[in-house]
Amino acid sequence: MANVAAIRIEHARLAAVEQAEKLMELELSQASEIQQTLLPTEAPECQGYDLAGFNVPCRTVGGDYYDFVPYKDGRMALVVGDVSGKGLPAALLMSSLQARVQMLRETNPDPGTAVTVLNRSLAERCPLGKFITFFYALLDTKTGILKYSNAGHNYPLLLRANGAVEELGGSGMVMGIFPSVYYEVREIKLEPGDLLALYSDGVTEATTPKGVEFGEEGLTKFLSAQQSDSCSQIVVSLADYVRRWRGSSSFSDDFTIVLARRL
Repeated sequence: MANVAAIRIEHARLAAVEQAEKLMELELSQASEIQQTLLPTEAPECQGYDLAGFNVPCRTVGGDYYDFVPYKDGRMALVVGDVSGKGLPAALLMSSLQARVQMLRETNPDPGTAVTVLNRSLAERCPLGKFITFFYALLDTKTGILKYSNAGHNYPLLLRANGAVEELGGSGMVMGIFPSVYYEVREIKLEPGDLLALYSDGVTEATTPKGVEFGEEGLTKFLSAQQSDSCSQIVVSLADYVRRWRGSSSFSDDFTIVLARRL
């Protein structure tokens, strides 16, 4: 009788564990659906420019964020952020970042002010040990002038129409740690035919089974070879290419790429 009772208790325990796992899977699936609504379903129309963005979380939900934020005066903000860590904790912090970025629409700040305000707000509530790398660029669509601020994020790449490649240097402190940080603004001009690439480290730090990184060099070579394609074609092709290069259908980190070409 004791053995039968022990078996029944174990069966009941396993059933409870299975039910809890199914509930967790359902909640994560719903969280993934909600998170996808926080990212652009497609790039907005922008006269004189070809825009595209692409994101694939390495788990059901992720901590990468990108966005296109149109200003009332016609300028366009290009945004990429990467929350430290993976999974649900990173996703929750990412949703908080997205909400704060949307609030900036009302004030139309310059990039330095935008990142400074975001950092001050996030640092007050950011969990210990968490931080966000962030890049905020503001494009004057009439002149091609791009003003930007960088909070510890990967340097974007600018592929000139003549074949030259530039990094958008300049980096400040990551967001979410010190509230009193102020961020500098730098400026560059996009000429017709130039291609700007913003990305998360899930792109350049993708590795083969032997540990070889894709790197900025791999990304530059791929983008240079695809210059004639539309930005929407390039972002999808890049994800497929990196999967094949890794020898895996999944990514080890959240994968995000944003492209902007001046026509």
